[in-house]
Amino acid sequence: MCREAAVAAVLTIALMLPGCSSDSSPRAEGAWGKEEDGFRAALWSPRATVTAGEPIELRVKVRNSTGEIRDLASAHDLMVKVSRGDKDAGDDVDYVTLAPAAMKLSPGQERDFPLRQYATDGEGAKLCKGPGVYRFRGKLGQLELPPVEVKVE
Repeated sequence: MCREAAVAAVLTIALMLPGCSSDSSPRAEGAWGKEEDGFRAALWSPRATVTAGEPIELRVKVRNSTGEIRDLASAHDLMVKVSRGDKDAGDDVDYVTLAPAAMKLSPGQERDFPLRQYATDGEGAKLCKGPGVYRFRGKLGQLELPPVEVKVE
């Protein structure tokens, strides 16, 4: 009986280790964009690889890159260009509210905000239909969002 419990414990631990579960995909990180009015921004996704049918979640992080406390506006125009391989999949334009009001960011401080999720299968899949490597890039207000890639298997 003790041996069976030990085997079950080892299996449970193995399933929690990175690489042993489909949810352990590393993050997809985009580069920081150019500084604009004391801020920089970058796109990222919690998962670099998703299975077809699972949505691609995009997030943006904003950093105060100056040596003083700065106000970040709470709402911005968002334009995301989506491509797959060498082909454009389309543009997504939105107006996003990052917070209820403007935020003060200290020098070097970062804030992370969820953007929309992109369906990869079914009727909701407009820009990311099926397997492939999708590249997202764009602008949040005046902040450049360099590319980040997410693979759909």
